[in-house]
Amino acid sequence: MESSIGEMLTSGVKLMLIGMGIVYTFLLLLVWVIQQTHKIIHRLEQQSPPIATETARVSIAEPSDDNSTIAAIAAAIHRYEQK
Repeated sequence: MESSIGEMLTSGVKLMLIGMGIVYTFLLLLVWVIQQTHKIIHRLEQQSPPIATETARVSIAEPSDDNSTIAAIAAAIHRYEQK
């Protein structure tokens, strides 16, 4: 039942090679899937019409001293804090 050190080393090396082979195979598969996905996306981008992008103009409103708006915001904050 006792195994010699040589047998244990041999089985350890076999296990290591099997594990490394599985990882290497998985990584190769992963690289292949990524390459195929890249090709598909690139093909789809070429087929789709270009999207017209308009630069949206953001208008910055000038600050106003509308007292009723300020009062409404202050009242809402005060009521929220009372809850």
